[in-house]
Amino acid sequence: MRSHRSFGGKEFVFLGHNLPWNFKKRSQAFSRKLERQVEIVHLSEEDLFFDWAKKNKYTPIAVEIAPNAIPVHKFEFPERCALVLGRESTGLSKDFLERCAVVVVVSQSGPVGSLNVGVAGSIAMYVHSLQRGKFQEISGSKFAGEVES
Repeated sequence: MRSHRSFGGKEFVFLGHNLPWNFKKRSQAFSRKLERQVEIVHLSEEDLFFDWAKKNKYTPIAVEIAPNAIPVHKFEFPERCALVLGRESTGLSKDFLERCAVVVVVSQSGPVGSLNVGVAGSIAMYVHSLQRGKFQEISGSKFAGEVES
């Protein structure tokens, strides 16, 4: 969710869970603040997600290791897209992938079989943002500023 918000995301959809997302009291204050900055949408079924995407004019783009997936750095993202990420353990089903407009993959050059789903999603969001030119200067952060010598 931090990456999603950092790259300008507004709606954050949880699909297929029995209950909507809820940060626990022991979650970091920063995470609880993020929860208030996005609209969290809970959809229990895949059909509801695709209806939601169509109604809100989002093009569903799956981020997954799959046959015929387009390398994310070679794909031209539509302006309004819903990046879809699967579970760490199972990914997205073949049927779900077939319903998405396209499947992109984060190409790798090392011997590791896959990236963490959060990392892969963050890379896809970054590439989307690069293509849109939607970056702003970081200011007011304890990490931004000049380093004293």
